[in-house]
Amino acid sequence: MPEPAAGAVHPDLRTGEPSPWLRRILRGLLGQERRFWVLVVGVGLISGLGAVALLAVLRFTQHLFWQTNTEHFLEGALASPGWRRFLVPVLGGALVTLVSLVVGQPLRGHGTAGIIESIWVKSGRLPFPRALLRGFVSILAVALGAPLGREGALLQTGAASGSALSGWLRLGPGQARVLVACGASAGIASAYNVPIGAALFGLEVLLGSFALELFGPIVVSCVVATLVSRTLIADHPSYVIPHYALTHPRELVLALLLGVLVGGASALYVRGINLTSDLLDKLPSWLTPFMPLVAMTVVGLTAIAGPYLMGNGYDSVNMALHGTLPLALLLILPLAKLAVTSLCAGAGVPGGLFTPSLFFGALLGGAFGMLVERALPGGAAPSGAYALLGMGAVLAGTTHASVSAVLMIFEMTGDYDLILPLMLAAVVAAVVSRRLEPESLYTSVLVKRDVRVPASVPHWLREEGVRSLLSPATQRVPPSATFDEVVVLLLEQPAGADLYVTDAEGRLLGVITLEALKGHLPDHSLLKATVAADVMDTGVQPITPDLSLAEVAARFGHTSLERLPVVDGRRQLLGSLSKGELLKRGRF
Repeated sequence: MPEPAAGAVHPDLRTGEPSPWLRRILRGLLGQERRFWVLVVGVGLISGLGAVALLAVLRFTQHLFWQTNTEHFLEGALASPGWRRFLVPVLGGALVTLVSLVVGQPLRGHGTAGIIESIWVKSGRLPFPRALLRGFVSILAVALGAPLGREGALLQTGAASGSALSGWLRLGPGQARVLVACGASAGIASAYNVPIGAALFGLEVLLGSFALELFGPIVVSCVVATLVSRTLIADHPSYVIPHYALTHPRELVLALLLGVLVGGASALYVRGINLTSDLLDKLPSWLTPFMPLVAMTVVGLTAIAGPYLMGNGYDSVNMALHGTLPLALLLILPLAKLAVTSLCAGAGVPGGLFTPSLFFGALLGGAFGMLVERALPGGAAPSGAYALLGMGAVLAGTTHASVSAVLMIFEMTGDYDLILPLMLAAVVAAVVSRRLEPESLYTSVLVKRDVRVPASVPHWLREEGVRSLLSPATQRVPPSATFDEVVVLLLEQPAGADLYVTDAEGRLLGVITLEALKGHLPDHSLLKATVAADVMDTGVQPITPDLSLAEVAARFGHTSLERLPVVDGRRQLLGSLSKGELLKRGRF
């Protein structure tokens, strides 16, 4: 076989990267900005096709083991004998354990949290082969009965495609981050036919910003992915439900009450997932690869009594939305679902936590609706309407993303007449949940790894003001104070503190620093005639309470002082602000 010519370059078959000559061709075809938009479309197309392929695998596997398809999983599982309900989930656990042993590392970890970490910490880098493997195993595990969501696989493959394309074409970290978010959002859009909600989820949860520059690429990717999935899978809302309307003021009050209750339940959901994960992390390392088998065995045992906890729970949610689940199941299944979902996610079974949260919220809302119906016979809306509100409220409470939660639920059900109580319940649930559990389902995982993600609210709402960092100025002197008095008072001040000269009404006249006194020490004959007004610095620019902390930081950048005086509009001295305290507590 002839040797390659000098300078010839071939593709790396291990990573799948195109050869440098192909990259040069792609770079030369389009300018940088146009090439980026081509990649945005490409990511949406790949995510849509990936969703079609993975959902085809899901349907085939469910048909093979349960003689049913995706929409009627529960029906097939109920018709199956008890031994099959037990053995099929055990087979799923064995598959995950086997793959973990072969690749040498567990497949555990929340996929969405990993994507957020990739965007904010790793400049959009996401291991492509591992993400694809994790997505494929996730789909198989869910088909075999894992109580997790199918969206985990679609999120992973979409985000990985964006990361891979940006890496192959050597894009900068900014564009790489956006492409990863585009891929993940497109994965959600194609999974549930929710292009608007998925786009806002990408902005609100993944990128933490509604900036117009980010909105365009995310929307384009979601539109392309949804178009592919609607063409090749189905073009209808995920949940086809009766028409509901909650317009009476009494029903808005009930929606408010539901938001409060579900907000508390959302905090419980987040803490339950994290607590179980923390407990399983303490197990011996040799046992870790076998935990998926143990967890899925538990799922199999529960399925012998009833298969309601298996799979992503689409059928149970649909029954709650139609008001056909009995109250006993509506009360029992949410906590049971939380238990098995936490166990499987913590044990290392890959899958999404998004869909199980919809199950949790829909059944809690349905239970609330049935109890209201019994308390107010003939005067309450159907329980299915409250099940829908519960879905949106839990989604908002667990993600702390009210806007995307409301629009996702609206797109999933297509019922616009519930939009007002849905918005109310979602916002209240998010507020209550955030109060009880400051971190969301995704950021709580990152906090434990010391990964700091910017908040999704405007900086001027989350940053502390000047008044919160204000320290009182205890030592003030009049302009007529003698040099001896000034020296004594200044030496009594703590390190970094200065002396402020004020008039009889408390207005700031100047600042005396230790450095300013050094110039007067050699003139011993004049010291007795020197007063505070002679040694004060009138050029120090004070701070006012209306300045942002970023503006205060800029002021410190132009002075050597460790503290700056704070004055009001009439220049009356209010106190001082320390540079160290500003850097410790301020967010810029």
